[in-house]
Amino acid sequence: MNDKKKNRRPYPAKKHVRNLALMTLGSLINVTGYSIFISANNLLAGGVWGIAGIINHFIPAVPMAVFIIALNVPLLLWGWNKIDLRFALYTVFCVGLQSTLLLFFPNILPHYTNDPILACIFGGLLIGAGSGLVVRYHGSGGGSDIVGIILKDKYDISVGTIGLCVNAFVVLLAGCIYGFEPAMYTMVELYVSSIAFGQVIEGLNRKRNMIIVTEKGEELTHRLLFEAGRGVTVINGEGGFSHRDKQVLLLVLSRFEMAQVKEIIAETDPTAFVCVNQTYEVLGRFVKKTHVNAALEAEQARLLQEEESISVEEQARILEETNAD
Repeated sequence: MNDKKKNRRPYPAKKHVRNLALMTLGSLINVTGYSIFISANNLLAGGVWGIAGIINHFIPAVPMAVFIIALNVPLLLWGWNKIDLRFALYTVFCVGLQSTLLLFFPNILPHYTNDPILACIFGGLLIGAGSGLVVRYHGSGGGSDIVGIILKDKYDISVGTIGLCVNAFVVLLAGCIYGFEPAMYTMVELYVSSIAFGQVIEGLNRKRNMIIVTEKGEELTHRLLFEAGRGVTVINGEGGFSHRDKQVLLLVLSRFEMAQVKEIIAETDPTAFVCVNQTYEVLGRFVKKTHVNAALEAEQARLLQEEESISVEEQARILEETNAD
């Protein structure tokens, strides 16, 4: 662990500034959603916030922000040597900021209480988006995230599983304390929040990773490059049963390009084996569609030039034959 930290490159200061700015924005969105929609309707958020809200229900004289800090401090101390230092410091920053905002926002922001379902939906959207923004830039609101990281290293339990267990516990307590209906509202809010969280973490512009196994690799590659405008990686392979030569084509495309690519495959090689997977992020250097289009124009110009040169040569040959006669 220490060797890894020694060999790690210094993290640029401008990235720290960017991360802190976006985590601050995420925290503002998170607390705003909670203050306007969730706490105003006596509902619960997920994780440590939900547990803190339950404790605050029985001890209303103490602000909920105090319980959030009180619950997170022992978790941070427990996991301080087991989590990344940058992540730990960012988490301290976010927990402190969100707790401070929670002391003031419920008193200065308006409360929406007209429709609990709408409150769950919009509260979940804001909380999920804010939390996702914090996590996307290497921070955390503490709580189940820290527990999940520690238990993942020790018992190989995923962070998502820990969060699910904590949220199930919150819903169970909500049902016992507030009744069955508020517990169902809490489930709606947690579901919407998880969707918004995933969208922010994974990004809105998701890609598809397509694997094509074909015996017409050259023709299919050419059509994918110059008709669909997609970069393709070609791997030579062999059929395990037939032992016939095959090509494996790898490409990444958006969901809007799926129909065109499927049509090209069906026309070129209807027997091709195609596998499509969800891709959450694309990194590295790759040929962009504009570059492919430029290459297409260059190829068309070359072919046109060859046709013109062939026609000139053909005319010269005919003229020569005529003169010979």
